[in-house]
Order: sequence, then C-alpha cells, then structure tokens
Amino acid sequence: MSQENFLDQDTSFSPANENPGIRAKIIGIGGAGMSLVDGLRFDDFQGVDHLVMDVDGRALSDSIASEKLAFGRRHTRGMGTGGEFALARKAIEEEKDLVRQKLEGIDVVFLLAGLGGGTGGGAVPVVARLARDAGALVFAFTPLPFSWEKGRHAQAEECLAELRKHANAVVPLPNDSLIQMGGPDATALECFAEAGRNVGKGISAICSLIFRRGMIDVDFAHLKKAFNRRAGRTLFGYGEGEGPDAIRHALRELMVCPMLHLPDVSKAADALLILITGGTGMSMKALQQASTEIRAEFKAGQHVVFGAHVDENMGDCVQITVLGATDLGAGSAKADVTPASEHVMAASPKARKAHESKLASVKPVARSSSSRKRGKAKDSIDQNTFDFMEDGNQRGIFDDLPSRNLYEGEDLDVPAYLRRGVKIAV
Repeated sequence: MSQENFLDQDTSFSPANENPGIRAKIIGIGGAGMSLVDGLRFDDFQGVDHLVMDVDGRALSDSIASEKLAFGRRHTRGMGTGGEFALARKAIEEEKDLVRQKLEGIDVVFLLAGLGGGTGGGAVPVVARLARDAGALVFAFTPLPFSWEKGRHAQAEECLAELRKHANAVVPLPNDSLIQMGGPDATALECFAEAGRNVGKGISAICSLIFRRGMIDVDFAHLKKAFNRRAGRTLFGYGEGEGPDAIRHALRELMVCPMLHLPDVSKAADALLILITGGTGMSMKALQQASTEIRAEFKAGQHVVFGAHVDENMGDCVQITVLGATDLGAGSAKADVTPASEHVMAASPKARKAHESKLASVKPVARSSSSRKRGKAKDSIDQNTFDFMEDGNQRGIFDDLPSRNLYEGEDLDVPAYLRRGVKIAV
C-alpha cells in the first residue's frame, strides 16, 4: 500500500501540525494525586501546566507544583476529610467557581487522584464534570486501593463509575496489580513508583501527539473528535523493542503488557490512540503494518488517532503506546469480543491446524479452586482471562522457529511478563 493510500485511511492522520495555542493541565487531587504530579517531569512540553488541589494545607505546601488550590477550609479547617467522600464532594462543589477559573482556556485535562481516600475519590468526579463542561478533553489516571480493603475498595468502585460519566478516558491502576508488576519483594514506594511510570507514559503519549511535530502528526480536532464521548471500560498498554526488527518486538511486548491484562480492561475500543516513537530507521511500511495489527487486535472502528514520531536519540529502539476507551453512552457493546488472532485462524483452516498443534504442547499452570470458582462465576461477563505457561514452554508457538530472538541474553519470543517473573491476577 502506498503512503498516500495509507494516509487516506480514517485514522486521523494529518500533515505536520503544531496545534498552536493548545493548552493542557495536569491536575493532582488529594494526597496520591499530588504525589503523582510531583513525580512527573514534562518540561519539554510548552503549554502544559501543573495544578494540585487538596483540603490539607500542610500537604499542599510540600508540593513542588507551580499552581496550588486549597479548598474546603470551611468544612475541614485545612486538616483533611478523614476519608469521607461525601465531605470532599461537598467541599469541592461549594468552590466550583474557583475551580472553573483554573480550567479557563484549558483544552486537555489530565486528572490524577487515588480513589481510596476521601479527598481524591470525592472531588475528582466533580472536577471532571467541570472540566468537561468547560469544553476540555478529560483523561483520568486513578490508583485503586487493595482488594482486601473492602470498604475503601467498594467506595473506590463507586467513584470510578461516577468518574466515567464525565471523563473521556479513565485508566484505573489497581494496587494489587502494581504489586505483582513490582515482584514479591517490592516495597510500597516501588509500587507507587510503578504507578507513576504508567501515568507518565500515558500522559507523555498524549502530549507528544499534541505538542510535537513528527513523521505522522495529529490534528487536535481529530483527537477531540475521537474521544468526545463518555468513557466506559478502557485499555492502556505499551511495548518497547530494539534491533533491526524493533517494531515487531515492540508489538510483542505490547500484546503481553500487564496493563492490558487487568480484570477491568476492555479488549476493544470505540476510540483508540496509537503512538509509535523510534529512531530514524522506522519505515512507513512497518508503521502501516503495526497500525493495522493494533487496530485489528483491539477491534478499533473509525475513531483511531495515530501518530508516529522520530527521535534521533533512540537509535534502533521503538516504543509503542496505546490508549483506548469504549463509549459508555453506547452501552459498551464492544467491551468483550473475540481476539483478532482467533478470526485469523477461523479464516484459514490450515493456519488454525498449525496453530492448534503448537498450542497443544503448552500446558497451563493449575489454578486454585477459588480461582476456578471465580472464573466460572464470571464466564458470562469476562472472556478475557487466560492461563499462563510453564517455564519449560515459555516460547509457546515460537518454539519451532529456527533461531531465537536474543538480545543481551534474553529471548524476546518469551513474553515479557514471563521473562520478568510478573504474576498477573486473573
């Protein structure tokens, strides 16, 4: 396919566009939100401001954010909400005019808030609503409490449902999964740092599409049109690759990214953002193929925003980031669908037979009885869980290839979560 035909597809490609005058604001609400904002560095993006909001005056004074907003003094006297969601919501509602002033002229809002505490969970749905009313695109990244924190976890789920009514995309970051990504010996600080890295990757991808010129740039109007809907379930993932076949390796890493295999993650997207960043050796053909495979994997429709940027400092490295959301207004009808790979096998009996013979030798690890019971109870709802492979069969369907994709002693055909010992809750 020629570059012209490739660009003619409805994937929101456009000529070079600097999106002049676009403004973005990263807003951290409550303790967790402020910590995330303080850990982010986006000095390379002009037009991105930082704001932290809290009822705790002392916590605000410790933040390094350039802009701060204390609210709820009449209700809390600057001493926190004591974990009460209703109090935080009442406090922010009474000062919504002040919040509106902070949102004037902002085109994109990134909301960071932990939903397990009072301030973040109570205030973030209100701020999302005000930002949306002001005409901004709203993307939210929200750490969730541990599943064993029954009361806080239930409140967080309630806040998450309310937040999705107003935000364009919401990416939950469950503490349970962050611990598993960090390994059994990970400290609390390391797990929180993992949350910060995930938030940083998501925000950086969106800001890169908006503020940086690239091989394939994105017009902000296309981005806004694609995500101008209420967010249902979301998907967020990333992959990295190196070497002559860097894009292929990055795609493999993307498909096994732990963030794409969390229990609440959608397997399809009504709106999908794709950003590929790499060195000067990226070819248009490889970009086209990557875009096609990602669109097929996530059952993306016409609302796809694709950007490709060249960074001379990356050498032969490639990074792929995807962010997608189902349309809450449409009932999230596409949330659970058959993976694209299964459609390929169904279309080709020969390929299906070869695929099944290779998978026959892959023995799933036994799950506990409680896991099996939980799986049976959710069979009618979630079809996106899977069993993992034993160490002896980690290469799976790549086992019969004549050579291994080795890089610095690692076999890149073995999924990243297996190479790194990551355990994913199913």
